Amino acid sequence: MRDDRCAVPGAGVDLRGLNMDGGFFTTLFAKLSAIVAWFASLFVNIFIAAWDILRDFVCWIFEQICGLALAAVSGLDLAGITNGIASMGSIPANAMFVLSAVGLGQALAIVSSAILIRFTLQLIPFVRLGS
Repeated sequence: MRDDRCAVPGAGVDLRGLNMDGGFFTTLFAKLSAIVAWFASLFVNIFIAAWDILRDFVCWIFEQICGLALAAVSGLDLAGITNGIASMGSIPANAMFVLSAVGLGQALAIVSSAILIRFTLQLIPFVRLGS
């Protein structure tokens, strides 16, 4: 025997499989919210991947600049400097004692660090300090 309580008369549509007490819309909204949550997580993952790509690109540029600087430094002829350092051994012992007594090593370290700090500050915009 056929159950005609859920059938729409004259439409030929059988609504017996649908739960009309709100379960259909609850299921529909649950599916829609799951789809929206999936798109939200997709957006977050795309943003994270783009951030990683950008960070890797910046690191790659820095690595290329460091490689270029290394190639430039390795191409320098340092024979004059090494010969100058080698000639330091030919300074007499009395002269070396006097130079160390007056603090020439510490003075050169202070002056060279001051020059290095000044050149570093010149690279920062708006910190020219009148020089």
